[in-house]
Amino acid sequence: MRTMLAFSVVAAAGQACSQIEFSEDGHLSSTPDVYAAPSEPFVSRGPSPFGTEPDWMNTLRRQVGALEIADMNGDGHNDLVVGCYISNSFPPYDDWHNLIYFGTGSGLEAEPSWISDDQVSTADLKVGDINKDGFPDIFTSNGGTSFSDSVIYFGSPTGPSTTAGWVANEPVATFSLGVALFDVDNDDDLDVITTNQGINPSPFRHTYMFINDNGNLPTSPSWESDDESIQNSIAIADYDNDGFDDVLITKWANFETAIHRNNAGVLDTAPIWTTGADTTDRGAAAGDFDGDTKPDFVVGRSGTSNPSSKYRNTSTGPTPMLTEDWMSGAPFVGVQDIRAVDVDDDGDIDIGEVHFSDGKAHIYLNEGGVLSTAPSWTYDATSVGTAIVFGDLNSDGATDVAVGYSGEPSIRVFYGVAPPCVADVNGDGMLTPTDFTAWVGAFNSMAPECDQNGDGMCTPTDFTAWIQNFNAGC
Repeated sequence: MRTMLAFSVVAAAGQACSQIEFSEDGHLSSTPDVYAAPSEPFVSRGPSPFGTEPDWMNTLRRQVGALEIADMNGDGHNDLVVGCYISNSFPPYDDWHNLIYFGTGSGLEAEPSWISDDQVSTADLKVGDINKDGFPDIFTSNGGTSFSDSVIYFGSPTGPSTTAGWVANEPVATFSLGVALFDVDNDDDLDVITTNQGINPSPFRHTYMFINDNGNLPTSPSWESDDESIQNSIAIADYDNDGFDDVLITKWANFETAIHRNNAGVLDTAPIWTTGADTTDRGAAAGDFDGDTKPDFVVGRSGTSNPSSKYRNTSTGPTPMLTEDWMSGAPFVGVQDIRAVDVDDDGDIDIGEVHFSDGKAHIYLNEGGVLSTAPSWTYDATSVGTAIVFGDLNSDGATDVAVGYSGEPSIRVFYGVAPPCVADVNGDGMLTPTDFTAWVGAFNSMAPECDQNGDGMCTPTDFTAWIQNFNAGC
């Protein structure tokens, strides 16, 4: 039998520790005291989409396992759905109900007004209309040492029920770690796939899928993988452009992250491709980073010698052609959650991630199809990082980011910052011919506003750049 590895980041021998945190799967531990002083300040390679301090924080001490952003009650404002887990941390946690912070139109309410009736350990969750009644449901991927069953909270016109209306019935007791909702057979309903593990002496489980029948989801799995392993996160994408979504599953130590191909609505039970390395992978995302219409894959990793990676997709048929072409340059690797999203609203896909042991959230901006290897934005928290999600939470049209933690506060939100409108030289918030007069004045006085092309100098070429910026608008 393979040996299951666990990674820890702890204080040096003999150092007194007042707090210890464990990840929801029990594989990572940390003493946040070690990271109490920020070791990597805010950095930016250019205009940053987020500020240096949170715009909103909650006041609850929780262990946040998952975050999603969606309008759960149909009022036109996005809400923040929160899954909470329990672990053998110290000091212990006394509450791990799941939560929803409803949007107000200008941000989130101060306290959650939706709290689940049950209190189970949730490692992941996803939102979608599973029963096809027109209202978003919440699927929570549950487990913990008590092997709590995964459940669905069905939606309604005013929001989801606080009581689970569907409970999974796997063949064996299962510690579920990840979930994705997707239409595997293109029949216009959402199927559910979950990643899983067990607990010693039987730590390995199959991947399970529940195939939806026109809004009726069976409680027992309709599909399972051939192999048993420790799986973590899931990314869904049609790598071969055949019209059916395929599945990438990240796996923990001693197992290889893999893709299961979708054959015209039937998912292969064996992988068609693996990374070829049994690294400790957690976090998965997919997106077209280079604009060639083919989805690429991002894999989060743990361990200083195994940075997170992006695999470029050049497949022309069913045989995957994936090449590792980007690696994170962050000084510490311990990804707990990773997303592929247009963070700065410039039309290309960026990467956001959060690390467990050092609590840092990173953004890697995409510039013309090229991702920065050094983080373009960093927030260094004193608590361990557990989840990250992007969406508009204050209804201003810009993408915001919410980061989950184990501790208090357990959620921090940063509102998106619009890029500066450099053509608005007089700073009145409008683009008018008076801005040309202001630019001439800036040019004559060599004021910073003269620099319209960003080369750090004030030259006649900035006049042409100002015209381009003016015509592009803000």
